[in-house]
Amino acid sequence: MAWEQTSANGGSAGGDRVSLGEFRSNLFANLTQLRSEILQGTYRTSPFRKVAVPKRKPGYRVLTIPSVRDRVLHKSIANALTPILEPIFEDCSFGYRPGRGVVHAVERVERWRKQGYSVVIEADIVSYFDNVDHELLIEKIQTAIGIMDGAASVLALLIALLGDQANALGTPGRGLVQGSPLSPLLANLYLDALDEEIEAQGVKLVRYADDFVILCKSQGKAKKVLQHCTTILAEHNLRLHEDGTRIVSFDQGFDFIGYLFVKSLSIKEKREPNEKTRSKAPKSEITDEGIIELDELGTRFDPGARVLHLVDPAHQLEIRNRSFSVQRGEGIELITIPHKRIGRIEVSPGIAVSSGATTLAMDTQTPMHFLDWQGQTRGLLASTRSRSAGLQFDQAAMILDNEKRLGIAKLLVDARIRNQRTQIQRLNRRKSLDKVEHGLLAMKRNLRKLPQINTVSAALGLEGASGQLFWPMVGSLLDNHFFQFKTRSRPARDPCNATLNYLAGILERDIRGSIQKVGLHPGFAFLHASRDRHDGLVFDLMEPFRAPLTEGLMVYLFNAKRLREEMFEIGSERDIAISTDGRKAIVEAYENAVAKRVRKPDGTGKLSWRNMMVWQARTLTNAIRNHDETQFQPFIMQA
Repeated sequence: MAWEQTSANGGSAGGDRVSLGEFRSNLFANLTQLRSEILQGTYRTSPFRKVAVPKRKPGYRVLTIPSVRDRVLHKSIANALTPILEPIFEDCSFGYRPGRGVVHAVERVERWRKQGYSVVIEADIVSYFDNVDHELLIEKIQTAIGIMDGAASVLALLIALLGDQANALGTPGRGLVQGSPLSPLLANLYLDALDEEIEAQGVKLVRYADDFVILCKSQGKAKKVLQHCTTILAEHNLRLHEDGTRIVSFDQGFDFIGYLFVKSLSIKEKREPNEKTRSKAPKSEITDEGIIELDELGTRFDPGARVLHLVDPAHQLEIRNRSFSVQRGEGIELITIPHKRIGRIEVSPGIAVSSGATTLAMDTQTPMHFLDWQGQTRGLLASTRSRSAGLQFDQAAMILDNEKRLGIAKLLVDARIRNQRTQIQRLNRRKSLDKVEHGLLAMKRNLRKLPQINTVSAALGLEGASGQLFWPMVGSLLDNHFFQFKTRSRPARDPCNATLNYLAGILERDIRGSIQKVGLHPGFAFLHASRDRHDGLVFDLMEPFRAPLTEGLMVYLFNAKRLREEMFEIGSERDIAISTDGRKAIVEAYENAVAKRVRKPDGTGKLSWRNMMVWQARTLTNAIRNHDETQFQPFIMQA
């Protein structure tokens, strides 16, 4: 039965490259062999294949696809477990369940709206399938089937399968591959506790897989339930997206499972023309060269956008064959990553790096940054590849042309101030502080002065004046009074500045990589000074990205309690030390942020943040080559 269902579902081969047709051509022998291996305990998972598929929203979802024979096994386990687990599941769950679907979930939302549940928590779990904790999941399965005949064998098999999936995902001890027919059932089981706990609060939950809304009768109740929901998810090692989670009303409207709910209407959303194009795009296989698919620039996705962050002092970096291997203790391997999939390695203090790893980094031209405790680069192992001398001559000539240099500088200051204002507006939506609104108006007046500026130093002065308005507003939007913040300071004298410095260090290395990619000289700057031992262009091109990727993230980390008081220690000279857990939280928040896609300033599409940095650098390259400063397009946030 599992084979027939797998065959009917279609799909491509796994990592073993055996297609459905090839498996079918020798069906009896293949099924017999699979059965024999399971009974004898000799079964081993075949290699997975990773595929990037366009999402309904901009971007790609990575599917990790098991082989055909493994999908048959996974489906047969799902068939056996479904009759046992289905009666356990709550009535508010609709995704991937027999006799239930999107239409039924929509009807349930409409039903509770009519009964006065007019306030809605629109929730979005961060990377749900990648973060399912295997130990907790096995406990839940054991509770459900523990007393049944054969439970021990099934549990042993599931433990082995989940371990193989974690290895394929690179997430030790957690994760469900989204290409497995067993994953939806296990995903529903894992969230069943959420269903029970939330509905026990006197509100109504409607969940479709990891996408859910909670319907309440008041704003006050919604705030309490959202906090409770956050706690329950944390107990399951899950968390909510700050940007994707909000409290709204039916009057405001919200999106859920492809429907727009507004007032008394539920409208199935139509795809935009560009979404139709994306939906027809071919699947894109992830190979050692990255995702093989064209982005908006007409180039391949850059495998160098991936950064390996080594934060935990208990880990060390070794090699296995031509791959980097992260290990713990006495050679316990946590993850192995082919060198072609890494664009940069960041090594925190206390991490041991073997000579083999440094040799591989040099051979493969993989930059390796050695950081201090504040996240700043203390040393750099970099390639000796040559840069474009002709481009850099043009770059120097443009800087020596005062008019053209001023034009680029003013564009950078304009982007910095605009993005500061947009970030503050986003952060102030919930608080609606009057003093913040006054500050935003003053920054707007500064923008109006910019066209009359006639020197680079005056442009820098205007940016500084806007900063004097900006930093107090940032401080007022922090919820926790322990983390008081008034202005920017280097070196850091408080946890907020320590976090800003750490985030800025990661951003600096990202921008440096984008400059290297396009062949510009990092020391020849337009806004900042060009001087010895100072890479002014790096700081130039950081300006448009600081508000969303450093200041905005800092506020999120503290308000969401991802960073807490105990993660910071003030030294004898008021140096701020960030704990390993704190640095992990910062790195995770940054990587989650830059994985998203943002709209290009020219309105022609969206790019991931790191590709956006390269795009911005390329527009500067075009401006330099054509001696036309107006061709430079710094990144501008969408208001």
